[in-house]
Amino acid sequence: MASSSNPSNLCLDLSLSSDPVAPRQGKVWCPSFLSSHGPLTGEDSMMTDATTATIVARNLLTPKDSQLLSGRSDELAVQESLALSVQCAGSVSNMGQRLLARSRQVESLMAEVESLKQEIKQLKHENRSLHVLANNYSTGMKRKLDELQESEGRIQNDRQRLVAFFQRHLFPASSSVPPRIGALNDLSSVPPAPMPLAPMPSAPMPPAPMPSAPRVLPRSGASRTQPL
Repeated sequence: MASSSNPSNLCLDLSLSSDPVAPRQGKVWCPSFLSSHGPLTGEDSMMTDATTATIVARNLLTPKDSQLLSGRSDELAVQESLALSVQCAGSVSNMGQRLLARSRQVESLMAEVESLKQEIKQLKHENRSLHVLANNYSTGMKRKLDELQESEGRIQNDRQRLVAFFQRHLFPASSSVPPRIGALNDLSSVPPAPMPLAPMPSAPMPPAPMPSAPRVLPRSGASRTQPL
């Protein structure tokens, strides 16, 4: 029985030697595959040991297969072996073609994945830009909203002060009443108070009349001529 490390040079001899061999230690792989040193273990290899290959080949054959093989001539066995070798080569070639097509498909998928990665990277960059723009817009709008609220607060304060001013000057009796927000709207319908007119210059007083001289009554026999 020949033994070699190259699997293609293995010479399978189905007639195993009956010489006793010390059993090898190891986990039993298949208890039904028995050899002279016991069942095959997980450490045995058909590719590196011709004896192990022979044991496996012999145990894979059924009694019917053994009967058929024993009835064939050497030439027929060689021809069938060649036919089986060609079939195996065809199967291997077919498997190689399938693996090649699968590898090309994998390469195409890898290229597509790379393209998708680039697209995802670009979309992430655009997303970051949009996120920055959204943050800037949100910050600007919040600042404007705060300014509007502050302006509205100032307007309300000015309005309340104006209402209080009008209440103190136009309605002194109601100055103790707290000003209302709608007082300005109520006062808007009241006509404005008339402005005081400037004093007109007084006309000159007429001169006082001079007292007249006493009139003397004429005596009897006297002239009726009255003195001037």
